Amino acid sequence: MKYLITLLVCISFGALKVDAQTLRQEKMNLPDGSRLTYQTISGKLNGIYSIDKDGLNVLRGNYVNEKRVGNWYLFNRDKSLFARYNYDAKKLLFVDDKMLALATINVKSGSDDINNKASVSFPLISMEQYFPIVSRLAETAVPVSDTYKLDQNSVYVIAKVAADGHADYFVNYVIKGDKKEYKIKVDNDPFIIDWVVSSYEGKTYPSEFIVKTKLSAPSNTDPHKRFNWMQ
Repeated sequence: MKYLITLLVCISFGALKVDAQTLRQEKMNLPDGSRLTYQTISGKLNGIYSIDKDGLNVLRGNYVNEKRVGNWYLFNRDKSLFARYNYDAKKLLFVDDKMLALATINVKSGSDDINNKASVSFPLISMEQYFPIVSRLAETAVPVSDTYKLDQNSVYVIAKVAADGHADYFVNYVIKGDKKEYKIKVDNDPFIIDWVVSSYEGKTYPSEFIVKTKLSAPSNTDPHKRFNWMQ
């Protein structure tokens, strides 16, 4: 009996030791200057998933076996709540409508009636973080020569959000009446922007989420330096 107890203790200690060895906390720099902190077990997202910028927490949630679980909190720069979403219930609990109004959101159901009645899509990341991230990445997608010539009042970043929540991102602008468009790479595992999808009477619909921005040309001191998101 004593031998059995000793064996069980050793096995339990060994299991804990393995878990401790495989649980890793890692960090990732994001395009807006914030930092993502996340945990993995055997290379899979498990545990804390948190983003901080300038000493403030702007997003926090948890993963279990690569899936988002429980309540996720998104914060504005003034520490107020931008949104709260529960992944277990798949339910939006709160969103800051005033901040959301900074974007233009077009539902693409094919019916004007549904477009007017459907809930709007939006990213599960605060607007104050979404805006600088997509703007910075738009700068990396546009040819350097275009940044000196484009009409800054014509620059928009458009997220085309499918009914299943997948989003493709594009930057549009005009140079001397000629419209240009380039695709932007935004998601870069483990940093993924999740979306609340437009819906009406239980059915989801594609949509466009549009923000107006400006693109900065590279500085004269270092004209070739650009953020390398895919490094």
